[in-house]
Amino acid sequence: MASRFVISLDFEQAWGMEAERAYGAELPGILGAREAIPRILDLAERHGIGCTWATVGFLFFDDRDELLSALPKIRPHYANPALSPYARMESVGRCEATDPLHFGRSLIRRIRDCPGQEVAGHTFSHYYSLEDEDDPAAFEADLEAARSAAAAMGVELRSIVFPRNQVREAYLPICRAMGYRTFRGTQQSALHRSRPRHAETRWSRLLRAADNYWPLAKPSAPNQPRPDSGMTDVAASRFLRPARSSPAMLNRLQLRRIRNEMTDAARQGAMFHLVAPAEFRARHRSQPAHPRSHLRALSPARGQHRHDERDDGGGGR
Repeated sequence: MASRFVISLDFEQAWGMEAERAYGAELPGILGAREAIPRILDLAERHGIGCTWATVGFLFFDDRDELLSALPKIRPHYANPALSPYARMESVGRCEATDPLHFGRSLIRRIRDCPGQEVAGHTFSHYYSLEDEDDPAAFEADLEAARSAAAAMGVELRSIVFPRNQVREAYLPICRAMGYRTFRGTQQSALHRSRPRHAETRWSRLLRAADNYWPLAKPSAPNQPRPDSGMTDVAASRFLRPARSSPAMLNRLQLRRIRNEMTDAARQGAMFHLVAPAEFRARHRSQPAHPRSHLRALSPARGQHRHDERDDGGGGR
C-alpha cells in the first residue's frame, strides 16, 4: 500500500478559545494570522503542498448583521457557560475590516482559490461535542448553519474536524447526513483520546505536550484511513506544537520526532497526518521563517493528500 502525507490546519481565530484568552495572551497570534496564512498558502503553492483547512463557520462572514441572522435557533447548552461563543456576540464588530478577530471571509477566499487547498468544516460555532449534554439536535443545527455559510461562498464541506478533538461517535451519522465523508480522529493512544474538559487534568495536558518531543505514547499500529459510521477516519499522527520556551531546542526535538515518524510511515506504507494551528507562525515573531523552515525540514515527504482525497493508488512518496 502506498504511503501518504496529510496536513490539516485549524483556522479558528478568536472563536477557538475562551474570550479571556482570545482578548489577552493569544491576541497577537490571532491578529498575526493575517500575515501567516497568506505566507503559508504561498509556500504551499510554490512547493505543491495540499492542505486541509478546518474552518470555524462564523469566519465565513464579513458582516455582523449577516452573521447574527445566520445563527441557528437551536444552540448547545454547556455546563460551563464560558465555552459558549454566543455569549460574546454583542462584542463582535461591524465587519472584517474593523474586527479581524471574529471574521475571516477574505482569508477563506484566499484558501479556497489557492490550488490544492481544501476548506473543511470545524463546526459553525467551534462546537464542543462532549460538553453539550448529548444534544444531537443542537449539533445538527450547528452543522446545517456551517453548510449554508460555506455554500454561500461556493464551498462544499466534505471533511470535518471536531473542535478540541472531542469526537463523539454518536454524532458521526449526523455528519454523514450533512455531506461529510471524512473526519480527523484522535491519535492512536490513550493519552490522546477524546475527553470532555472536566476530565482533563494538569498532568494529562503536560504528558500530551511532552509527547510531542519525546516518545511517551506509541501508536498500536501503523496509521491508516479506516471506515467508521459510513465515513473515513483520517486520524491525526502528530501535532506541530509551537514551542514557548527554548524554542530552538524544542523545535529540533519536535522536528526530529516528526521526521522519524514520517520515515517509519513511508517504510510501512502508512499514513502520516500532521496537524497544526493555522496561526502557528505568528505566535512566535522571534522565528520569522517559521512556516518556511518547517516545510523545508519536512520536505522529504512530498506527494501529500488532503482529508477529502481517497486512496486511488497514488499515495505519497
